[in-house]
Amino acid sequence: MQLHPSLSWRRRTSGAPERFLCLSVDVQGYAGHDDLGQAQIQRDLLDLLDLAGSRAGLDRRRWLRQPAGDAELALIPRSEAPSRVVGDFCLELAAALWRYNRVGDPMARMRLRLALDDGPAEVARNGFAGQAVVGVSRLVDAAPLRRALEPAGPADLAVILSEGVHRDWVRSGRSAVRPGWCRRVAIAEKEYAADAWLWVPCMVTA
Repeated sequence: MQLHPSLSWRRRTSGAPERFLCLSVDVQGYAGHDDLGQAQIQRDLLDLLDLAGSRAGLDRRRWLRQPAGDAELALIPRSEAPSRVVGDFCLELAAALWRYNRVGDPMARMRLRLALDDGPAEVARNGFAGQAVVGVSRLVDAAPLRRALEPAGPADLAVILSEGVHRDWVRSGRSAVRPGWCRRVAIAEKEYAADAWLWVPCMVTA
């Protein structure tokens, strides 16, 4: 797990949990690649996330990040401007993915599912703890998000937002994402059931 140098496990596990924007990103179809392809995807995924963060004016070194091969779960502190994460970061990631896939091998096309939720969370002994952490983990695996990245479709990135994230940073007009770009979907994954908002950036028109 990558922690900002100024933070320690003791500080993050003592006292009341802080409120974070929780982000989960996962590579669609990762298991279909061979060993060398999987290793390359892991390297390129981090490069794409770092590039999108930099271009959105964010500092990913401040994020508490839990890597998992073809996936990353991150707790993003409030100092990182949630409006930029919800809007600019996702738009920059969509653009970076488009460029990456345009020049790469079509058989090695990278397609990402990204989910965002918000709430109190903390670093626990074996990872992150909090209802928002559970929520974002369910959202990133949700069937509507997976269906948005059908193999024959044009989308490289599909984003799903919890009701709270959509309310605070999209419907409020506080991010670059327009409410009309999103559609409401019902999610039922394991013990998690809620409405969420699905957004496919490549399908956005001005």
